Amino acid sequence: MAAGYHILVSGRWDNNVAVVDLQRALDPANDGTPNAIVSRVRVTPDIDSDGDGVADTPASGQPVSIAIPRTGQYAYVVNHSGRVTPAAAAAFQHGHPGVVTVLDLVAALDPANNGTTAAMADLIPTGMAGPVGIAMTPDDKYILVTSAEAAEREDGGQEVTVIDAATRTVVRRIPLAVRGNGSAEPSPHAGPHPTFGNFPDPNGIAVSPLGPGYAFTANGGTDDVSVIDLKRALAGDPKAEVARVPVEAGPFGLAVSPDGRLLAAANRESAQTGVEGRTISIIDIERAAKGAADAERARVQVGTDDPKVATRPFAVAFTHDGKHVLATCFRSNTVSLVNIEKALAGQPAEVARLALETPNGGPSRPRGVVMTPDGRYAAITGGAKTGSGSSLLFLVNVQTMALAGRVTAVGNESYLLDILQNPRG
Repeated sequence: MAAGYHILVSGRWDNNVAVVDLQRALDPANDGTPNAIVSRVRVTPDIDSDGDGVADTPASGQPVSIAIPRTGQYAYVVNHSGRVTPAAAAAFQHGHPGVVTVLDLVAALDPANNGTTAAMADLIPTGMAGPVGIAMTPDDKYILVTSAEAAEREDGGQEVTVIDAATRTVVRRIPLAVRGNGSAEPSPHAGPHPTFGNFPDPNGIAVSPLGPGYAFTANGGTDDVSVIDLKRALAGDPKAEVARVPVEAGPFGLAVSPDGRLLAAANRESAQTGVEGRTISIIDIERAAKGAADAERARVQVGTDDPKVATRPFAVAFTHDGKHVLATCFRSNTVSLVNIEKALAGQPAEVARLALETPNGGPSRPRGVVMTPDGRYAAITGGAKTGSGSSLLFLVNVQTMALAGRVTAVGNESYLLDILQNPRG
């Protein structure tokens, strides 16, 4: 069932994307090795670092998230720090102009392109700073990218950039509301800091085809989720953000149920206090679009039995039947399975919890999660940030909630990921 599937993993501090053969990753003989990696393709260009007119240094990029449309011809990779030098990103990783790399998937799957820029088909400047999340509109015509920061600041993100996939140009900017009547200035401090909280600083983004189509952003700066009417946004309406849904703490990852009716949010941490979350939110999309106070149908504790213990939920993914949500918990080194029916009924809903073990016994620090196309496995990024190649990809059998495989050396603090079937070119 895993034949033909490949997983693309963002490298973050490694300026590449790792392409992993799922079938090889599930082979017990390859557990705890990099053997399932087909290639690691560069997603950043060479830049002129000393002003002599010669491109001499690979840009930092910091690839953090990936979206693959249903056509499977290209992948779109968000580079958080764009074209800046690795030294500049290491000095302060925030507030740099973002870039979306267009990857040719046929070239990315070719081992001959390992370590090269040969799979890069294009570079699209977002025109804004610190992009994080990426999603496609339901018709795959537009790419939506969150801007989590302002120039030279960790705070100040207040928009979603809309890119036309055909022309690879920015065609819209969707503004998000700022507290203080829009007069606030981004905090000059690194987060967490009490001066955060005016700007939404959106992280993850997800889309539902329900009604006119809705986009949702996980607002790490304001501890809530924005609801955006896509039809109005694509028409240029500056008031396309129609509601906000408060959650426990600054959310990061979002996921929409297969029927488009529910949204799950991973409540990661407060940008003002640094207090980490311990829950995921289940949000009714129809209620959220109407601005209803009861749009958050459930708030489920994950990764711990102690309500005083923070687990720092990072990302979420629905199972293919929509009956469960998987949630990664960075601080507790676990992944949780949440029963939706029980959650909506107000019952204890975390029905399984798996401690992810690394080959070397270190903390697993799970981050991104995505379901495989056959619905059998969850692919999860993790690994403590200890240097180049320190990240891992975990494969979890969702039915048994057991570890099914581990791929090493997929990146350095890898964040989000996506899955494709073999492209035909």
